[in-house]
Amino acid sequence: MRVGTDGVLLGAWAEAEKATTILDIGTGTGVIALMLAQRSNAQIDAIDIEEGAIKDAGFNFNQSPWAERMTVVHCSIQEYVGQTAKLYDCIVSNPPFFSNSLKSKQMEKSLARHTDTLSFEELIDGVAKLLKHTGRFCVILPIEAKIEMITIASKFKLYPSRITQVKPNPLKPVKRVLIKFQFESLNLKEDELIIETETRHTYTSGFIQFVKAFYLNL
Repeated sequence: MRVGTDGVLLGAWAEAEKATTILDIGTGTGVIALMLAQRSNAQIDAIDIEEGAIKDAGFNFNQSPWAERMTVVHCSIQEYVGQTAKLYDCIVSNPPFFSNSLKSKQMEKSLARHTDTLSFEELIDGVAKLLKHTGRFCVILPIEAKIEMITIASKFKLYPSRITQVKPNPLKPVKRVLIKFQFESLNLKEDELIIETETRHTYTSGFIQFVKAFYLNL
């Protein structure tokens, strides 16, 4: 199973423990959904528009100890809104981004990394329709997309309540940002996570503590 750092970060960071229903938008191989299944007793639905991803996620779910609580659906968030009556305690997404960058020759990578098939506004619109009033939406983004996402979310009455900025190491600038949105405007909590020390492949104690439940060796 392909496991990216972004997915691991979101899967470890999103608030899942008290959720009874969780939706993973753009599940890919299903790693985020599986991490949330490990951390909760929730019923988890995962959606994706790419057929290969659906097959991979379905296989991975069926091989897991939490298969009975996990469902994968081949559709877009726009389609899913029209075919479900469910509302969710927690919605997560590692969404398409890099809309202005050079597209990959591999269609799967293009779909996963460009906003042509899912704009931020379409994503937030779907989230706002599927999220319980007391629910939370957790997302990981490039730092450059932070302001755009917060601005769009505010149009749908979703407000950031926690932001974690992620640095590859102490010497490099912030590359990713994790944001939790809620319908209620609360005091914003902000913190920072550094993945590696100044020595390559040597992880910080904070990062090890953050993800140790999901790795056999780190």
